[in-house]
Order: sequence, then structure tokens, then C-alpha cells
Amino acid sequence: MKILSSNYQDSSIWRFFSSVRLAVFLLITLAITSIVGTVIPQGETLQFYLENFGPNFFRIIKTLHLYDTYHSWWYLTLLGLFSINLIICTLRRLPFTLKLCSRDSLSLDSERLLKMPFKRDWEIKKELDNDLTQSIISAFKKVAGKSLEREGVDGGRLFLAERGKWSYWGVYALHGSILIIFIGALVGLFLGFKGSVMLPEGETIDYIVNRQTGKRISLGFSVRCNSFSIAFYDNGAPKEYRSDLTVLNDDKEVFHKSIVVNDPMKYKGITFYQASYRAIPEVTVRVSNSDKIHRSLTISAFQKTIWPEEQLSFGLIQYQPNVHGRPAAQIWIADHEGRSGNLWLLEGREREFGQAGNLYKMSLSSAKQRYLTGLQVKKDPGVWIVWLGCAVLIAGFSVVFWVPHRRLWLWIGRRKGRTLVILSGQTNKNKLQLEKDIKKIEEALNSSLGVGQ
Repeated sequence: MKILSSNYQDSSIWRFFSSVRLAVFLLITLAITSIVGTVIPQGETLQFYLENFGPNFFRIIKTLHLYDTYHSWWYLTLLGLFSINLIICTLRRLPFTLKLCSRDSLSLDSERLLKMPFKRDWEIKKELDNDLTQSIISAFKKVAGKSLEREGVDGGRLFLAERGKWSYWGVYALHGSILIIFIGALVGLFLGFKGSVMLPEGETIDYIVNRQTGKRISLGFSVRCNSFSIAFYDNGAPKEYRSDLTVLNDDKEVFHKSIVVNDPMKYKGITFYQASYRAIPEVTVRVSNSDKIHRSLTISAFQKTIWPEEQLSFGLIQYQPNVHGRPAAQIWIADHEGRSGNLWLLEGREREFGQAGNLYKMSLSSAKQRYLTGLQVKKDPGVWIVWLGCAVLIAGFSVVFWVPHRRLWLWIGRRKGRTLVILSGQTNKNKLQLEKDIKKIEEALNSSLGVGQ
């Protein structure tokens, strides 16, 4: 089994994916491509890139999917290769870590303790009685903390105070956190969505539109814009715009919030951001048929208004706020058979038109400005997985950089006909603190042994 494992790890594929050079190359490549994805606007229509970058660079953007860099096949491939590299590097390091954690630190003899870089030793001419021995042990434990003991080590007693043995797993927390973040991102990519909607005041909608594909995405509930307000600076620039939204489920109001930029509404894992607004004209016209039946109709831009009794449809084509001192509007008119036409109306002046063999009169009663609130809508079920990965990442960094594996030994016994007390220590980081601790123990042992400073 060991031979098969060794042969597998010695294979060229294993060496390639466990290579540090591959990891560095992938990290640099991901960093560069992320910069490209930041410089080039993401999520715009293809026409936007053609108009702003020209036909030559547009072909590159379209071929490499640079308009959606972070969801492109090659970027996901890079992330996949980096994940494989990370996993294999982790597996390759695992046996060494297990060996470090399972090693017996109480099996060292006095010779090895004397060869350590941090050591102190005392030679005592007389035999140590029980009280003096206990005094030495107590002085060691007071600074070193809880310790293990083993009798008969190289003819003496060996004490070990060990801290941070588990810190070797910090690097695995780092590796795991990156994989957790990747998993969270993939969950958001495949199970979440992003879209937008322009919602007029007073209107209700139960879907949003994917900006790139133009496809509708059902919300599973409805959202109504009760009102929209905007405040301006003295120079006319927008200061704040606010949308008053209500969530309806089966025509019942279940949630309400007034949102502004950076203060979104969240409902059932879907977040609604205040992103933009648009002002559109809205006119009220008065229409009468040959039987002198009158009807007042409100017509907004981008919407169709119907007079059901006459089977007529109306739409607003153009609006001019000031024509000879009065508002004017160009109205589109169509009947149930699809025949259509248009005419201009000036406020206060009546116009006649014929449709489907009938004669009608129409006049422009009033006009005003109506707002549409622009909402960016996002669902990302993987966001909590990403936050978990970030928390593990911070914890892993803290362990790797600030938690040392520190070992302190105290050996008491006879060596070459002499009674020796050996103090030694070893750490993989924060050596200054180890020196301070050894100095404190040294001073305490000098006091117990009656040795001058």
C-alpha cells in the first residue's frame, strides 16, 4: 500500500498539480484577470462594448467573455485548477503534519536537550533531596505551565510543557477557507441570480429581467412601488432618491420598507437595491365618441392604456412640455383589428380622429412627470458560505502567524557521575517570548539552587 502511494505521489501528474510554481502562476493569472474584470465594465449589453471599445477589441471581449469575466468558462477553469492545486498540496503536506503531531516529545535524551539553541544547565555537586527537587519542578511549572512527566529518561526525570501543538493545522484552515469561499461563490453563481427592473410608481411586478439575456426571472412574490421621491442639490444634481416598497404574497401585504442607496430591502433571500431612477411623462386625455360618451384616460410612456368599451388602445409616443406656451403630446391609437395611427394634441385644443368607421374627439387635459424607480435585484444563497470561509480564513491566518508551537523541557538526573539540571526549549515562531520565558525559569531555578545571578 505504501509503495502504491509513493508511486502515485511520484507521478508527473501529481508533481504538476502539487507544484508551488503552478500555485504562483495561477495566483498571478487570477490577479491579472481580476484587474481586467475590474477595468472593463461588467454586465453591460454587447452593444455597449461595441460602441465604447470599437469592433476590434469588441471581438476579443466577446470571444473571451470579458463582459462577464468572473462567470466566464476560462476564469472558472482557473479557479478549478487552483482548487485542485490547493487540495493536492494539502494532501501532500498532510503526512508530515500528522508525523509532527504524533511525535513523542518525551523521548529526548539529555544529549539532545543540550544541543538545542535555547538551553541552560546546572551542575550540582551534591545529591538533590526531595524538597530541592520539588522546588526546581515547581519553579519550572510556575512559568512553563502544565507539564507531562516521564521517569527513566536517560537515567533521570523529564518534564515537558507543550503549547500550540495544534497550530500546525492552521495552514489547513487557510487552505480550507479558500475552498469554502470558492464553494460559496459557485453556489451563488448556479443557484442565485442578478437582474434589474424599472418599476413605475403605483405599479406592481412579480419578475425581474436578466440584463444580459433579457429573460424574465420570477420572484415568487410581488413588489409594489407605493411612491418615489427625489431631492436635489442647489446645482440640480440628485441628492437622494427613495422608493417606498411593499411586498405582496397572494395579494396580501407581508413586508414594507423605504429604501435608499446603500440601504436595500431584503425578503426571502432576495435583495432589492436602489440603483437609479427615470422620469417619464404621463398625460391625461379626454376622449368622446359620436354618442357623446366621454372618458378620461391616463397614458404613461412605455405603457398601453385601453378603452375596453370602444376596443381602442392608446399610447404616448412623444411629449413636449412647452409648445407655444402649452404642453403637447403625440398619441398613438389602435383598434382591435390592429389598425393604428397617431395625432398631436395641444392642451386646451380638441382634435378629431376616425377609427374603425367611428368618429372620436380627443383633447389633452393635463400632463405631469412620473417616476420609475430603478432596482437592482440579487439573490445569492452562497453569501453565508463565503462569510464562513472568510471567518475561517481570518482564524487560519491568526493561528499561522501568531500561535507558536512551543516546547519547554526540564531534565533532572545524573550524567557522567554528575547531577545535572537541564532546561531547554524550542519554538517555531515568537522566539523572543521563548527567550523571556527561559530567562524567568532560569532566575527561579537559580533562586531554588542558591546560585548567584
